[in-house]
Formats: sequence, C-alpha cells, structure tokens
Amino acid sequence: MAKAHIEMHGDHQRWLSDQAMWRDDLAMWQQEIAKAMDGIRKLEDALRTHRATLQEHEQTIAAETPCLQNHEHALAEFERGGSGEGLLQLAVSHQQSAEKHGKQRSEHERIKKDHHIVMAYWSLLLKSLTVKSGGGEGCSELET
Repeated sequence: MAKAHIEMHGDHQRWLSDQAMWRDDLAMWQQEIAKAMDGIRKLEDALRTHRATLQEHEQTIAAETPCLQNHEHALAEFERGGSGEGLLQLAVSHQQSAEKHGKQRSEHERIKKDHHIVMAYWSLLLKSLTVKSGGGEGCSELET
C-alpha cells in the first residue's frame, strides 16, 4: 500500500535534513583532510628522522665491532701462549666497554620499541586509507 502524500512529504523533509547534516559533516571532514595533507610533510620529516636514527645506530654498532674483535683476538692470542702485549690496557678498558655496551643495548631496545610502534601505526593508517569504500548511488525512483 502506498504511503500517504503527507507521510512521503515527511520522509523527504527528514531525508533533506539528513543530507544537510551529511554535507556539514563532509565539509568538516574536507577541512580535516586538508590539515592532514599539510601534516604529510611533518610525517615525512618524522620518518626521515627515524630512518636517520636507525642509520646512526647501525654506524655505532659497526664502529664498535672492530674494537671487540681486536680485544677478542688479543685474548685468544694470550690463551695460546702469546705475549699478551696490550692485554692489560684492554682489560682496564673492558669495564668501560661493558658500560658502553649496556647503554647500546638499552638504546637498541628503545629504538626497537619506537620502530615497532611507528610501523604498527603506519600499517593501520595505510590499511584504513586503502580500504575500498562503496560509491554513491543515483536518485533511483525519485528521478522519474
């Protein structure tokens, strides 16, 4: 059974009101997207800074490796009956090396935590922005 004209008129008024509210929402969302687009530069800068932190950490590790290998080689030589030349100096610096390594371990854990957080949020953001959304539909019967 067809709705009475008054009921249809009421429906149309509610729908027009909904559409006005939706247009207001869309205008606000467009402004938010514009701000987010402006924030992309800040995001790029933050990612570049994070990448530089990773590279710096890698360089610190690489720079420390020869020192550790040299100390290990000197110890092995001494254990094989070598003279142990320079071993006393290395033994004295061993405590400093242990403290430095502890700091590097803590720094590595901090970087790891930060990296995992950045990548988790990045993944969520990327997924949320790449989800296919349904398109709008035409006016259907109201067009006729």
